[in-house]
Amino acid sequence: MTTTDAKIPMLDLRAQHANLEEDLLEGFSAVLSAGRFVLGEAVEAFESDLAKLCDLPHAVGCNSGTDALWLALRGSGVGVGDAVLCPAYSFFATAATVVRVGARPIFADILPGSLNLDPEDAIRRAEEIEDLRAVISVDLFGRICELGPLEAYCRDRGIPIIQDAAQSIGALDATGRKVGSRTDVACFSFYPTKNLGALGDAGGVVTENSELARAISQLRVHGESEPGVFTEVGINSRLDALQAVALSIKLQHFDGWTRMRRLLAAHYDALFAERGALPASDASDPRFDETKLPLRTPEPCPSPGRHTYHRYVVRVPADRRAGLSEALEREGIASAIFYPRGLHQQPALAPYAPQVPLVETERACRETLALPLYPELGFDRVETVVNAVTRFLQS
Repeated sequence: MTTTDAKIPMLDLRAQHANLEEDLLEGFSAVLSAGRFVLGEAVEAFESDLAKLCDLPHAVGCNSGTDALWLALRGSGVGVGDAVLCPAYSFFATAATVVRVGARPIFADILPGSLNLDPEDAIRRAEEIEDLRAVISVDLFGRICELGPLEAYCRDRGIPIIQDAAQSIGALDATGRKVGSRTDVACFSFYPTKNLGALGDAGGVVTENSELARAISQLRVHGESEPGVFTEVGINSRLDALQAVALSIKLQHFDGWTRMRRLLAAHYDALFAERGALPASDASDPRFDETKLPLRTPEPCPSPGRHTYHRYVVRVPADRRAGLSEALEREGIASAIFYPRGLHQQPALAPYAPQVPLVETERACRETLALPLYPELGFDRVETVVNAVTRFLQS
């Protein structure tokens, strides 16, 4: 059974697009009439909307979230022989783009609660690197990575911080600041499954730095500085007008979708708490009884922070995860593992694996399981999922 065949899938884009079809077709018709299919006014309009969403002056659209990271690295001056520090618990593109620019990734561990980069571990590893050129922070599953002392450490040394915000559009950090407000540049993916998804590949960056925005804009068109003049070797990573129109239309509904994701996640939290589960950060709480319900819910984001729940990821004992996934599948409920391996365990990145284990990363890879969450899911289906999970874990 595939996710789309499930009675309760991980995501239902058909339900989302059914409500937008008329507006999408009207927008596409306008692009067809204008005859400008790459960059142009439609892309500029979306870039303006994206910049406003993040309260930043510059946004640049590109072909994908992966390209957004590449452009941010190159635009920040990272190249051959440099080192870039990043968490080992993330999607492959986080580290693959580092390798693509000729640099080498240095992997740091994560915090067991938020599953984001551990700032203290990052600083310890950074102290051992003479040629550290950048740090990539990753906002996993809709929660902004709290940089803590790492922010000051990088600022004091002139090390740019690149925010992999592929999963966190619309989120706020623990102080209430938006994506991109504490980093040099933030990178978005608008892959269809994201909270703000295109109808194919698309990505973008936001920054306060006008020079960096200019460099990225130039790099996305092969490095062309003026018509027919190429001052550096860039890539072809232009945003299509049709995708930009779709994203602009979806942005009109984005706040409502985000509110619903948060309400559904809170419903999950409340139902699991009734059955004895606690957030991941409270696993050592004396009230936590793994014999009652051996499951930990996502760590809450402290107010005024805002988690946008790109995924609702729970932790279960490693020896029970496969059985739980299979039990859910039998009941027509989809689930998914993000991520089955740390980046340091990927064959393509083996040359960059650290000599010591990344304990929390490897533990998360064994325990985490994502449950269905999307705006159209509905509270009743959340209860269905919780009941199915409870039945298996208490059996």
